[in-house]
Amino acid sequence: MAFDLAALPIRPGRILHFDGRILVIDKPSGIPVHGGDESLGGDLVSRLAEFLRGQGTDGYLGVHQRLDLGTSGVMLFTAAREANAEISRAAEGHELERRYVAAVTLRSRELATRLERGAQVRLEHRLLHERGRTRVVNRGGDAAIARVRLLERHGERALVELSPETGRTHQLRVQLASAGAPVAGDELYGGDRAARLLLHARELALPDGRAFRAELPAAFGWVRGESSLGDAAALGAALTDAAILRAPLAAQSDCYRLVNAEGDGLPGITVDRYGDFAVLNVSEDEARERAREIAAVLVGIGARGVYLKLRVRADLRRLAATELAPKEPVAGEAAPERFLVHENGMAIGVELAEGLSSGLFLDQRDNRRRVMGLAAGARVLNLFSYTGSFGVAAALGGARRVVNVDLSGRALARARDNFEANGLDPHLHAFEQTDAVEFLKRAKRGSFELVILDPPSFSSQAEGGAFRVDKELGVLAERAFTALSAGGSLLVVTNHKKTSQPRLRALVKEAAARAGVELSRLKDLKSPLDCPPGPDGPLPSRSVLATRG
Repeated sequence: MAFDLAALPIRPGRILHFDGRILVIDKPSGIPVHGGDESLGGDLVSRLAEFLRGQGTDGYLGVHQRLDLGTSGVMLFTAAREANAEISRAAEGHELERRYVAAVTLRSRELATRLERGAQVRLEHRLLHERGRTRVVNRGGDAAIARVRLLERHGERALVELSPETGRTHQLRVQLASAGAPVAGDELYGGDRAARLLLHARELALPDGRAFRAELPAAFGWVRGESSLGDAAALGAALTDAAILRAPLAAQSDCYRLVNAEGDGLPGITVDRYGDFAVLNVSEDEARERAREIAAVLVGIGARGVYLKLRVRADLRRLAATELAPKEPVAGEAAPERFLVHENGMAIGVELAEGLSSGLFLDQRDNRRRVMGLAAGARVLNLFSYTGSFGVAAALGGARRVVNVDLSGRALARARDNFEANGLDPHLHAFEQTDAVEFLKRAKRGSFELVILDPPSFSSQAEGGAFRVDKELGVLAERAFTALSAGGSLLVVTNHKKTSQPRLRALVKEAAARAGVELSRLKDLKSPLDCPPGPDGPLPSRSVLATRG
């Protein structure tokens, strides 16, 4: 079976101990202990229950600890009900000895001086947790105590070890921030930019003397200014962890993002799954140098073949397509010239050996599902339609008519094929080979109930000039609002790296005001499971949904 290793509930190397009574794991960052998307069932408890059933147990799992979504490291669970009392007594009596490591920014000179002198600093606060956030209070709340000592320092950046004496929600993060040393990657409490929350549960000791340790992840090289993919073992483990994180998606689709660059702690690397094959995109020097090594790991995970795409910061018109996207796979066997992949009941044709784009942008899976839910009975305008995946989603959702607009005749031909592959009659819809900007100039006011605006960051235009999204997205959105009927919705998507989520929201709001349109809703759309955000927000694209009043 393709990607069989990626279908595991957890990487075997993350199981630190299992004796039938207790289960100790090294929790990966980015996975919730409980909750998350319930329709996917991908939280840690669900995954470990599946692991235990695979070991021949009934899947029982007793939860005695919590770690935040972004925190990694040692966690202990009971795997037998009769072990609960012993572990509960130890936890309630503070007999479970825990040590954490955090990468922090030393903003407090006083704290830095005390730590440099070798002192073990005692942090003592009262904490109150409300509405998903914890704060220090003068009275009330719960007592929180932790001891901290310095491990290493590089300018303002430092690694510190923490020994908590209490266990409160977000305790260590809030105490460090209050002391003037916020954890890197902690957006909620003012931490500096980092690929992830740099807090790790390194050691856990039981009253009977047994101790368990999880080594520090490569991401903690942040403290030394390092941004490395690690050695072969670390790289393989990180790629496998990222792929396994997406395992629940395989029940709904055979195409999704396996690796999402900094969002998975793998800068310069994205990997997309298309059926039995993978596309490896590399954009940083180290990733390019190690592309064949990465591809070999992907074949080991279960890809039948891996295609390489080089992402460079240059005018792509000056570079040969075969330099950037070799036609032959870099590892494994070749894929069919064109084949269908499936996503939430929709089939789309892809071509992995033809240039940088396959025919389906996987980061838009959740947006296509949204379009499907909004399209019933609507007249839909799909701008920059490419191979028509948004249009297909709209038509499958019951759209009255879909107008697909793209400058490329070949892309529109592929869009027609995709409509037919889904049992949709292309003659009931429109495929307009024209410039999207010019189409919007001609569009009648209020002629569409749903408009999808997903332009490239850069492209050639019909007049021979160039379209630049940073200069023209606001104008496009303004004209799209004019073409939108009352109560209609506009979905705006951009992968322009310098357009942040707040900037995109502001841009759409400003465009509505210029068009004289009152909005009843303007919603930021979160990243899907397979595109976890990086330190600068959603990757690779950002999107908002605006509804006209």
